[in-house]
Amino acid sequence: MPHVFIIMMENTGYAQILHNPNTRYIQRLASTYGLATNYFGVTHASLPNYLAATSGSTWGSNSDDTNQRPLLDHTNIVDQLESAGVSWKAYMEGLPYPGFLGSAADYTAKPHSADNALYLLKHDPFLMYPDVANDPTRAKNVVPLTELKGDLASGNVPQFAWITPDICNDMHGMSGPACPYPSTGVGPSVQQYKLGDAFLKLWVGRIMASPAWTGNSTIFITWDEGSYSNVGPNYGPQSDAGCCDSPILPNPPVNPANVSGGDLVGGKRFGGGRVVTIVIAREGARHYTNSVPYNHYSLLATVEDNFGLSLLGNAGDTQQVRSLAPFLVRH
Repeated sequence: MPHVFIIMMENTGYAQILHNPNTRYIQRLASTYGLATNYFGVTHASLPNYLAATSGSTWGSNSDDTNQRPLLDHTNIVDQLESAGVSWKAYMEGLPYPGFLGSAADYTAKPHSADNALYLLKHDPFLMYPDVANDPTRAKNVVPLTELKGDLASGNVPQFAWITPDICNDMHGMSGPACPYPSTGVGPSVQQYKLGDAFLKLWVGRIMASPAWTGNSTIFITWDEGSYSNVGPNYGPQSDAGCCDSPILPNPPVNPANVSGGDLVGGKRFGGGRVVTIVIAREGARHYTNSVPYNHYSLLATVEDNFGLSLLGNAGDTQQVRSLAPFLVRH
């Protein structure tokens, strides 16, 4: 794969995407290219899934708390890519400027509060790793999404490109003036589905029409975890199904942040729920589905295999974790 693009969406279950009149573009991609029908988030909440997809472990995290950064001084995909001479960038929608280390966009020059910011550090794993965040050269490879349009037009696209939409376009949603579309009990609101569908239509279209779409360049589209139930006393994930080295809860269970502990059972797998994952490989599978159990460790292993890198953490568990390689060839 000359170019690998990963687009990470948010908090939406498999059925909510594929049986929805507001996600027609996503459904068209799923039927035209490759669809993993048994793919799961690694766990809940969001941040551990981003860590899993970029370093092969959740590092014991079950929280979106960005104060965990000092605890995440571990080998990650950036270390591997740079050691192998593979170019990379992470494109973050809403990031104020390259290498911004805050947890939300800086609105000091505007009549908005930081609470309304649409960029969230918890959806940016690269700047959660101290050896990226504390190195100005590396940190400046984490850039606003607006830079991708110019990079695509010029053909100056890195070999590895990660794309995180803002919290409104990723289907997560929030309340407040900047994105007045909170999630519902069955996933995003109607408007959130429409915004996510439109976001993917815009950027997938731009990538596939660009000079970077060469060889077997590939776009991986996935969701970090499944849908959540309503806020309040019953707030929590609608599904904790998982596979492939998803964590096992201790007995008695420790209540993960952002998750109601009432229905958590010690010794039970705490996966992230079933999510849609679509693989668009330029020379790869068409009208293809695969029911092998996969999760974000599989995604990491596939990227590492492509660039000839060693397999980090659970990505290297060949007994449980399978590569997405079958999607990269015609059948």
